[in-house]
Amino acid sequence: MATQAPEETDILCENCGYMLNGLPASGNCPECGSEIDLSVSERFRQPCLWESIGDSRPKWLRFILTSLQIIFEPKRFFRGSTSRGQVLPAYRFAQIHWVIASLLFGVGAWFHWDSERVLHVPKTPQWVSAALLMVLPPIIYLATVAIIRLAARLTTWEAAYRGYRLPSDVVLRALYYHSAHILPVALITFITCAGYNFRVSPNATSETTYLYILCGEVIVAAGYLFNTYWIGMRNWMYANR
Repeated sequence: MATQAPEETDILCENCGYMLNGLPASGNCPECGSEIDLSVSERFRQPCLWESIGDSRPKWLRFILTSLQIIFEPKRFFRGSTSRGQVLPAYRFAQIHWVIASLLFGVGAWFHWDSERVLHVPKTPQWVSAALLMVLPPIIYLATVAIIRLAARLTTWEAAYRGYRLPSDVVLRALYYHSAHILPVALITFITCAGYNFRVSPNATSETTYLYILCGEVIVAAGYLFNTYWIGMRNWMYANR
């Protein structure tokens, strides 16, 4: 049975989700004992560095610093940043990561195709290779955008069904910032495919090992992306700002 999600105006304990409406900020959550001040004070949730207004550091540096925090300290990022706000800044942040990741995935896929071509010696025209190198990155970019938008719709729907406070704008902002986690996956994939292409030796043993490594990376990447996705959603579903 579907559960009613809390309203946007409700005050929730950011540790356990207990409703704190009407309780003093100086008290403690009746459910988990956490200080209510941690859930309501503005000093504990601020716009992330990428969205910071008035910061004198250049935009490119704030992009790098924000990306590093999301990748290496995802819980700290989502615990300390505001879930509410404009979607556009987060979207622009994600676009940069999508472009970089699409280039890495696209070129990596081309190296993978080229390795298979060398091993199995197919007679394909040279223009096919050039065309693949050109079209793979934009195709992967479009596929990435489509998957993230689908994930946002499914997350919003399931959250509403289960009674979690995750409206569409919050989910989109979380997924857009979560896009930074695609970068290490794309980089490792690129290194694996390119490395094998340059060191390829035409024998079945090396090819099998390479394919096993790729399959292992797919499994690990799926677990990594889901875990970091849940970190973002878990730390924003109870956020009051």
